[in-house]
Amino acid sequence: MKLEGERWRTLVSNVRLGKDEYRVVQPVRPPKHAPLYEGYAGVESCVDKEGARTVAMAWEIAMRSPRTLVHLPLRQSDPRCSWSDGPFLDLVLMHHSLGFRLSKWKDVRARLRGGRPHTFDCRGFRPVDDYDWRYDRENRDLLRGEIVGETAFVVGSARAFNFEGLRLQDLVEDGPRQMHEDPGMHCCAEITESLWHWKWLHVVYCEEHRVHA
Repeated sequence: MKLEGERWRTLVSNVRLGKDEYRVVQPVRPPKHAPLYEGYAGVESCVDKEGARTVAMAWEIAMRSPRTLVHLPLRQSDPRCSWSDGPFLDLVLMHHSLGFRLSKWKDVRARLRGGRPHTFDCRGFRPVDDYDWRYDRENRDLLRGEIVGETAFVVGSARAFNFEGLRLQDLVEDGPRQMHEDPGMHCCAEITESLWHWKWLHVVYCEEHRVHA
């Protein structure tokens, strides 16, 4: 399945906190099989085909929407397809230029009331030829991951979201075929904070028996 051209049905909300207003995008239907939990060096999610597609499309919307908080309510995912007993986490993706204080998220989330239906057309991620920018230790484009409350946040620039999003795109487009050909293989996307850190977000395709147990 090609990611580019896929359509993602969402709910868009505008939440006001004092003098500030925040735009929040959520899926109309959160994925059933994409529990997110804290792992050895960051956070990990075990996904089926729908879950992989949802995470990748949310990532693509976050890449091109610098004034938006993209929220995946993954705490309600089916825990049976997880290697962990929890606690499970939500996922929020956003640009660092938004300057959003993570401590405000619980107040924003508490004010979400449905939202306006909106469908996004996925444009996919652009191939990368220049990797030199990733080696600059002062580079603020690199992603940052943090867990606050019951939510894992990924914060960065459009360039960083695009670079790491290529891994998610590969998972969506190639993962089903790879799992069909070799059901026992480890098929995943590893998202890193920077060149000097371990992987921070590890998205793994679930085995079929685990998802449908």
